[in-house]
Amino acid sequence: MRSGFRKKWDDLDLKIESLYRKHSYRKKARLRLKRMNGGYKCDKEYKEIVVPYWEKYGYKPAKYWYQIFSDADKKVDPRYIPDDLYYGSMVPYFSNSQFRRFGEDKCYHDIWFPDVKRPQTICKNIAGVFYNPDMEPITIEKAISLALDFKDECLIKPSIDSGEGRLIKFFTPETKSKHEVNVAFKDMGANFIVQAAVKQHPVLAQLNSTSLNTIRIVSFFFENDVHILSCILRVGAPNAKVDNVGAGGYACPIQMNGYLRAKAVNRKAEWVEKNSTGIKFSDVRVPEFDRVIETVKFAHKRLAHFKLIGWDMSVDTQNTPVLIEYNTCPGQNQISCGPTFGELTDRVLDEFFNKRTLANAQN
Repeated sequence: MRSGFRKKWDDLDLKIESLYRKHSYRKKARLRLKRMNGGYKCDKEYKEIVVPYWEKYGYKPAKYWYQIFSDADKKVDPRYIPDDLYYGSMVPYFSNSQFRRFGEDKCYHDIWFPDVKRPQTICKNIAGVFYNPDMEPITIEKAISLALDFKDECLIKPSIDSGEGRLIKFFTPETKSKHEVNVAFKDMGANFIVQAAVKQHPVLAQLNSTSLNTIRIVSFFFENDVHILSCILRVGAPNAKVDNVGAGGYACPIQMNGYLRAKAVNRKAEWVEKNSTGIKFSDVRVPEFDRVIETVKFAHKRLAHFKLIGWDMSVDTQNTPVLIEYNTCPGQNQISCGPTFGELTDRVLDEFFNKRTLANAQN
């Protein structure tokens, strides 16, 4: 149990962070609405559907969220969760931010999930200390040697805060040298991992062979069960090594039968039916999708501090789901997948606004 003094300071930090997040997402929403020419005109639906729905929780969401979320299909669903409420208050309530950086650290994935397939670890650095795959401390010279001795493509990436493919460095046997690896280690400084590149399933590779195309699954550990909130396949652009939309790729919702939906979104916010090579998204079925879902549900039950998690998964050439990483502050995916909590929404909002059974979980 934290001391009363420490708890007050921690609570103050959380309140400041919450206010910052709310302000930031409100500002982003207004800018986005301008680019959308005002979004969906929903004055009538907002007054007659949205406001009454939220009244029972003593909350009145801003109308512009529904102008944004309802623009794609021109239908207003009051269960859409405003970003300022979600990121500013709900995520901190359901997931303990004090554990976030440690919990997400990829250097500890082999400890949290020894029975879940992950990219092969070559070596890693935790707080400036190098380790071999067996978590034995080694010298930087030995770490460089392990990287050089690996005879296939590998990569070096931050073990903390590495979203959007940030700072990832790829090496092939032809491009590796002692000097290049040493420079990459020095540039990283600390908290990074060296891994084998995952060889993805042919079905995923056909969409773009140069990037690892990942399955983003948002799961919710609620009422002692893990619920799948949304699933999206992220596909890289031709010749790109990363799969995010901002780098020219696509994001396509996945149906629960494993098939992609008919349209994916690109970085221009355009919904398209084919990728850059002409493959129709609706023709693609994610391989081993049921097993991917099972793996996520199995893994999430070990991370009770984080009720909301966004998982990046892949499937390799042996038809096995592979855990790449996870994020404890996942996006909502509402524009592409509908209201974040779907049929759970009323129960979730009742917990958040009224019951507050997790009030002591942050202590």
